Amino acid sequence: MHFEWSKGVLLKEIKSLKTTDIYFGYPQTEWFNFALPKVEKPTELNLAEIKKVLFPVNPLTAIYLFEKHIKTGFPKFLKKNGYKFMGTDTYMVFNSKTLKDFKINIPIEHINLSKFQEYNKLTYKVFSEAGYDDLTYNKICHQTLTGEMKSKAPGFSSEFFMIYENGKPAAGAGLFLTKEIGYFHNDATFKEYRKRGYHAALIKERIKFCLDKKVETLYSIVEYKSQSFRNYQKCGFETWQVCELFTLKNK
Repeated sequence: MHFEWSKGVLLKEIKSLKTTDIYFGYPQTEWFNFALPKVEKPTELNLAEIKKVLFPVNPLTAIYLFEKHIKTGFPKFLKKNGYKFMGTDTYMVFNSKTLKDFKINIPIEHINLSKFQEYNKLTYKVFSEAGYDDLTYNKICHQTLTGEMKSKAPGFSSEFFMIYENGKPAAGAGLFLTKEIGYFHNDATFKEYRKRGYHAALIKERIKFCLDKKVETLYSIVEYKSQSFRNYQKCGFETWQVCELFTLKNK
């Protein structure tokens, strides 16, 4: 589902190999360009072929593992072959039965293109402090607002929400929406405004926005057991998959 709606937005193309599918995203990083195994045994992976295809695209050859791969020994096999653990992705899915309080006591603004630059500066600074370069992703977000990039999924739209304190940007979050799904992404809060419930309020605001449009399949991808993970849990999201990324530096 994630890859289907994101074609034209986050996903450029998929190349099918014998033992993996290679996913090429628009950002040229290991998180968006990676090999996803389609074999049951790790020893069946053609690591040389994966490296050959990915090497010209991004500086790290990356292999993305779902839970079924993790449980059947793929991490151990990759480590033996020079790969190292890079990080986790947690797919979290909304369950309306677990969210009892929909109250939002914080003013939230649904912003348009004219205010996107404020959102851009906010997320760039927050993610830079965490060690990530958000420029390319923000460029994609901007182009979804202008219509330069769009998904072929019916009803696709790109929405952004901001919280201001004393007229200054404090927190923001994005939403990619189709007729069937809502993808919550790129949430950020300035350090000086954290622990005030802003992130939870932005999650609830987007939930309400989706449900008002009769979209009930809502999900996000966050770092496992991070503060974002805990905030999504509090707002009715449950863990569906904990995935792992392994990378091999190309010399």
